[in-house]
Order: sequence, then C-alpha cells, then structure tokens
Amino acid sequence: MRNIVVKAVFIILAGLLSSCASSAPDESEAVNNVLDKAGHNRGELEKVLRHYSDDSLKLAAARWLIVNMPGHYSFDGPQVDMLDSIFRPLKSYAVNFSLDPEVVERWNSQSFADFTRKDHVRYIKADMLIRNIDMAFQEWQNRKWNHNLTFDEFCELLLPYTLGDARLSDWRTEYASHYRPKLDSAYSGDDVVEAASVLLRIIQSEGWIYNAQLITPHLDPSLLLDVRIGYNRDFIDMLVYAMRACGIPVAIDQLLISPDNKNSHKWIVVKDDETGRYIPFGVDSMEPNRNIHPHDGRKKGKVYRTTYARQNDHIKQFENIRSLPLRVVNPNIIDVSTEYFEPDSVKIHADSQGEDVYLALPVMDEWRPIDAGRKEGDSVTFYNYEAGVYYVPVIPKDNLFYPCGYPFFKSGNGQNIVLEPNVNKKVRIKMTRLMPMRPITLSRIISDMVGVVIEADTNEDFSNPDTILVVRDTIVDRRHRYAIPYPNKTYGYIRYTAAPGQQVSLAELEFYADKAETMNISYTVPDPVVERSGPQYLYDKNYESRFTIPVSDASFIMKLSRPTQIKSMRLTARNDGYFAVPGNEYRLYYLDGANGWINTGDSCMADKEGTLSFLVPENALLKLRDITDGLDYQVFTVQKGKTCYAIDLGFYNLVK
Repeated sequence: MRNIVVKAVFIILAGLLSSCASSAPDESEAVNNVLDKAGHNRGELEKVLRHYSDDSLKLAAARWLIVNMPGHYSFDGPQVDMLDSIFRPLKSYAVNFSLDPEVVERWNSQSFADFTRKDHVRYIKADMLIRNIDMAFQEWQNRKWNHNLTFDEFCELLLPYTLGDARLSDWRTEYASHYRPKLDSAYSGDDVVEAASVLLRIIQSEGWIYNAQLITPHLDPSLLLDVRIGYNRDFIDMLVYAMRACGIPVAIDQLLISPDNKNSHKWIVVKDDETGRYIPFGVDSMEPNRNIHPHDGRKKGKVYRTTYARQNDHIKQFENIRSLPLRVVNPNIIDVSTEYFEPDSVKIHADSQGEDVYLALPVMDEWRPIDAGRKEGDSVTFYNYEAGVYYVPVIPKDNLFYPCGYPFFKSGNGQNIVLEPNVNKKVRIKMTRLMPMRPITLSRIISDMVGVVIEADTNEDFSNPDTILVVRDTIVDRRHRYAIPYPNKTYGYIRYTAAPGQQVSLAELEFYADKAETMNISYTVPDPVVERSGPQYLYDKNYESRFTIPVSDASFIMKLSRPTQIKSMRLTARNDGYFAVPGNEYRLYYLDGANGWINTGDSCMADKEGTLSFLVPENALLKLRDITDGLDYQVFTVQKGKTCYAIDLGFYNLVK
C-alpha cells in the first residue's frame, strides 16, 4: 500500500513539474519548430498533443518525443521488403549457415543512398505514437521495480518508439503479447535485475541464428521476433524491444570502434532500481548481476550510450570534422566511460599548430578518432579512457587524420606510458600470428576441438576401427600436424566425432601418404545429409571457411579416394584467419610520433610453418604489413620479448 501511495505522490509531483516545464517559452518554441518541420504531418503531431491536454505527465512525454524527433528516420521501400524474402525462408535452420552467394551479391549491389528515407517527424502517425506512450506508461506505473525510476529515466529507457532506422511499427503490442505472459508466469518479484535475467533466459531459450553476411538497416521488429536471425546489433535490438515491452528500463551501450579491429560492438544495460547503476548484459553469455561487473573480454577504449534525445554537447565536439565516421558524430550518444573505467586524464605534447586534437585508435591502416581532447598550448588532455589500449593523438587535415604526438597507453596500475621508439636499441622477435586471438574465439576453439576423436578403418561400417587421434589440448596453430600412430596400416575410411555435446566446426582436415606432406590423399563425404553442410570447406585451402554440423549429427565419415597408408595429417580448427601465410613477404613499421610510420628496413618472408622474424626498436608501437597481399594488421608492442597487442596488455607488468 505504501508503494502505491508513494508512486501516486511521485506521479502528481512529476505532473506538476512537467506541466510547468511544458509551458516554458523555450520548450514551447522547440515544439513549434518541430511542428513547422512536420509539413503535411503537422496535424498528426498536434493530434497527439491534444489527446493528452488533460494529462500533464503524458503530455510532457509526448512533447519530449516530438522535440527530439528530428533526425530520427526509417528506411523503407522495396529494398527493405527484400530483407523479408531473404530471411524468412531461413527460419528453420538450426546452426550457423551461409547465405547463397547470389543473394549476398544482389543485396550488396544496392546502396543505402537509394533507399527510401522517411523522417519520422513527417511520417509518424498519431495513433501509433499514442499507443506507444500509453503502453510505456502502463509498464512504468504498474511494475513494482520501477517505483524509483524518474521521469527523465523513463523517457530514455522505456518510452522511445523506435530503434535506429528500423521501420515504424506497433512493435510494443506484438512484443508485449509474446513476452509479458511468459515473464509474468516466471517471475512476480520486484527486482528489476532478476526480471531482466529471467526474460533474457526466456529469449535465449527461443534460439538465435547468428549471421553477419549482410550489412542492413535495422531489421523490422516483427521480422526479428519471427525469424531470430542476424548479427550482434539485431539481437540487441530484439532484447531492447522485449525488455521495454515488459517494463524493464534498458539502454544500448557500445564501443564505437574496437581497439582490436574495425568493428563496433553493442550490448544492453538495465537501470538497477536498488543501486542506481546500469548493469550490462545481453551478449557473450553476460547475465545481469549487480554484485559483479560483467565483462565480455573486449577492449573498448571509450564507451557510449545510445539515447533518443539529441546530445548537443557531443555534437559540438565534432561538428567541424566531416571525415569522422557517422557512428562517432552520432547526435544521439553520450559518453558513459566512467561507468566502466576509473575516471582519469592524461596530458601529452601535441604538434597541432592550433588545430583541434582527437584521441584515436591506431586500427590497422587507419587512425580512428573516438573522442575529442582539450587543447592547452602545445599540450592536449584526454579524459576517461580504458587502460591497456593503444592511443594516438591526431589532427584533421584534408578530410584525413595524422598523428601529432607519440602513442601512449595506460597500464593496469594507472601509469601512462608514452611509446617513443629507441632506434639505438633493438630486439629480435618471432611471430606467427598477424592479429590477437580474442578470448571468445579461443573459448569456442576449445569447446569445438578438445575431446575430438578421429578413427580409421578398412571397413565402411567401422567394425574394427583404430583411434588415430584424440585431441586433448587447444589447437591454436593455423595447421596443426599430427603423426599417425599406425603408419604401416592401410585404411579406406576415416570417422570424425566431435566432443560430447559439441558441434563439428572445422576449417581444414588433410591427410598425407608421406611424412614430407607432398602426397595429399583426397576423400569424399558420402553422407547426403552432411553433404548439404558443405564438406568441401574441409579441403578448399581456405583457412577462414569452415565445415559445421550441429550437435545432433556431430559425427561424419570420409571415404578415401583409394585404400592407402596414412603417414600424417593436418588439422585446422575454426579460426579467425590471422596467421602469417607461408611464402608471403611482410614488412614492419614503427610509429615515430608526428613523423608517422617509419619502415624498420627489415622485411621477411614467412617460412613453410608461417613464422616471421624481425629486428625492432625498443619501446615502439609497431605495425605489420603483408606486402604480398597489400594488407595491414593490428598494432602491437614488444614486451618482455613477446608481441603484445592491446588485448594482451593486462598480462604484463608494464611499470617502468
């Protein structure tokens, strides 16, 4: 009873405050400015305002949505309709899959510039907006865990009617109908973190097929709910729709540019009613937990939160730089790095000649700005950045960015270490990988490979098999060689069985009739069910493709082209492909502050095992280039004689 009274008082007070605010000249002017931009759709927005004329709190919410509506839009038209025809037939797939190359080519032949863009302020309908507001208020006011959720928090975390550039739709009704009964039957408490955890498990139990072959607009909410196919962003979108439809206040946090690659990454956060903190969860097996701070293992550099409201302070930081990626200049994000990292700052020298200075990540062959610095004379100060990440101060010039000082990173104990190369002192390094192996990739390799059993037999029915390999440790090499324990026996068939409870996921499997590995033994997979999964990937010499079959069928038989003795075999686990290619030529560069990348003068051809050897300056940020293929790879330093990527920095004592 007390909670109901408190809630009622809060709503009355909030209503009075909002009523006062809504009559303020600046807000009224902002609303009128948006109404003017609405053109023929002005009447729809005015209809919403009239509808709530007797409800001050809902009127304040409607005005907030309208004032911040410019800049929100959806893609529509036949190109978006095409996505429905691509994904719906794939609903029945049970494992990761590859789309038809013709489908991928047909989609990629289009440009987003040719899509129909519908600005919400000119197209949104009153009935949809009213229904969204009413349902959002219902969940805010009736859910016990929202008693302490302020009006401003409600506006950002429950109220928004849209995500990204997805089509406008009545998603809240559809998701509430699907998930609200399931959540209410599974949980009746008042702990929002527990409610989020329960709903997450419900969603996960319904399955999700990961596929990142198509770069698309945000998928239609109804399509997401029905087919459950897409990549990380799509899964996060579906989580937000479901959570908000059930009254769980959530937002999307993201790293704009990964320090380990050129990608962005998103996850979800829930506003904890008990602690007031935002708790991350939603991907990479992260469940919400207020007692620990879940971490997905990714380096982030900076973290930003997506908002519905326009963030003018963020816009001002980058308004003069046209060459920045859209994700960086997005007017609807705020910096929340201090929720993830200790507040900190660093002041470094910058040769900027008056230009604005930006904090950039040295990602492969590009400088990727993620924040603006505060310039003071010939120095610049950066704030609230992650330890264990390489950063470079950069300046804009001719729509490109150039370093204007030495790179640096913050060690685990908070010490900022500047990487000024010592060309008079060099160390020898050997390396086989071109990029770091992410922990999540390694964990997947372990689960897929440890426990694999390979048998050989002369008979197709495997009535008298020999076990020729049991994988007992993680396979991280590009091609791992195994000697055959019975080299003088003749076999006609090979059987591969995955570890118990695991799928088959394998990049390459090669057999040789000689120890020198010059006589390759060809084979086929006679099982028609397995054949449809693409066993040709096992011997296509492409170490990034992989053959995958589900747990339910996690065994297959190979028929050798002829009965023969097997002297050795090569096994390549699913991998990220970032290994040195035997025979390719590589060159190493170091970063000399404002002078840019300097050739070490040392080039190397990878040997037959894919090993490289270089002589490098001490205390230098290094970059490897594949001269043969014209590719650049992730930057690193040398610490204690080993290559040290950003992902590795936490494993070394780097205090000087």
